[in-house]
Amino acid sequence: MAVNGEGSELRDRGEISVLYRRTPCKYPGKNVAFHVNEGSTDYWLSLLIEFEDGDGDIGSMHIKQSSSNEWLEMKHLWGANWCIIGGPLRGPFSVKLTTLSTQRVLSTRNVIPKNWSPKATYTSRLNFT
Repeated sequence: MAVNGEGSELRDRGEISVLYRRTPCKYPGKNVAFHVNEGSTDYWLSLLIEFEDGDGDIGSMHIKQSSSNEWLEMKHLWGANWCIIGGPLRGPFSVKLTTLSTQRVLSTRNVIPKNWSPKATYTSRLNFT
């Protein structure tokens, strides 16, 4: 669709139907990992989910502080990035993921440590397949 110098022709066509097909992700030998995004604080925590195998898209994500029994819902930002505003938020954190299509649940206990830091990645011992 992107031919150099022909952008105006493409724009003049109006709406264009695009067909796509979801394919399951495959990360053999890898476990789900959680990257703490830059800028995260005790009051705004943003996580990128990496290496989720099989079902694909995450439909919901929750975290639980070790000092609580309550799962806190995270908000979807874009792509595989999720965040929560509140606090102060205190680790270690357990994380629960639910897939969009099949509603499968993956729950990791204390995967993000008490002394977490932005730009760090924490790997679980689990994956969907």
